[in-house]
Amino acid sequence: MQIERPKIELYKVRNFGNKFSATFDFIRENYKLWLRLCTYLLLPLCMIQGFVMEVLMGILMPFYSQMAIGTMGVDTSKMTLFRLLASYIGYIICVVIGAILLVSICYSMMKYYQKSPDRLRKASFNDLKPLIVQAGKRALVMSVVLFISTLLITISLIMFSVSTGIALLAVLMFFALFVCFIPLAMVMPVYIFEDKQTVYGAILRGMRLGFKSFWPLFGLLFVMGFLANILSTVTTIPWYVLTMIRTAFTLTGEEQGTMVSSPIYSFGLYLFSVLMNFGMYITMSLSTFAVAYHYGSVAEENDGFSVEDDIQNFEQLAEKDTDIANFDKL
Repeated sequence: MQIERPKIELYKVRNFGNKFSATFDFIRENYKLWLRLCTYLLLPLCMIQGFVMEVLMGILMPFYSQMAIGTMGVDTSKMTLFRLLASYIGYIICVVIGAILLVSICYSMMKYYQKSPDRLRKASFNDLKPLIVQAGKRALVMSVVLFISTLLITISLIMFSVSTGIALLAVLMFFALFVCFIPLAMVMPVYIFEDKQTVYGAILRGMRLGFKSFWPLFGLLFVMGFLANILSTVTTIPWYVLTMIRTAFTLTGEEQGTMVSSPIYSFGLYLFSVLMNFGMYITMSLSTFAVAYHYGSVAEENDGFSVEDDIQNFEQLAEKDTDIANFDKL
């Protein structure tokens, strides 16, 4: 008989190794549903993202090739610059949408897992859809607020540095802004897992929890990011090799009439671009899950959320359990 593993609780105090283990244990237990949801929601986006990326590379590659051979005969017309800017903005928009979808998938799975007595064994896309939509809306709102806030702060710092002329102070302020990006990683799980939190309250609470656990959070993000980069090379290498081959033919001026100029080669390059972008999101899931378990550990250590959940579950169980009240009728 197969022994069932203990449930992976979100709100539990964990050290670095336990957070690492909890991340991979959750993925291993629910990898089928996780991959299915990523395929449903992220693969169509990756098909668009891969196309935009190939358009962007098609504009940039002649520029890089000319720089490599020491000439600058690149088309700099307004139409080319417009296509370059449009494709770059389009790629950034795809990445932002993909990150929001990824957060929605990962955190909706974790929320359903925590509340369901069957974990995610019988869960389907329709079961998770309300949670995905809710998490997606909150992730979108928080992303917009953080982007606008960061943009305004950056512009203010630039204007301040220009007006005062104190370069060192500007550098220190930008360094402080960069340091704040580490605790900001806690804002998203706070806003998604704590349904009663407002945007402003989630930012303050996330920053507070992030600074309180700054170095463990930094170490976790560094390790998970490093591991994700290593794993993503599996899906990146095919696209990179084909791109380098085309670049080599372009530099030698022998691209025309060879296989690298054929539609089949271009289509293969596009498919590998889709694969590379999809692999990027899959590996980004590691950091997404890990940050959630780090949040759960810090929140439990400071606020004891698991006790509140146990009380709520006990009250719900007491409401449903009528055997004691009807004991004389049994």
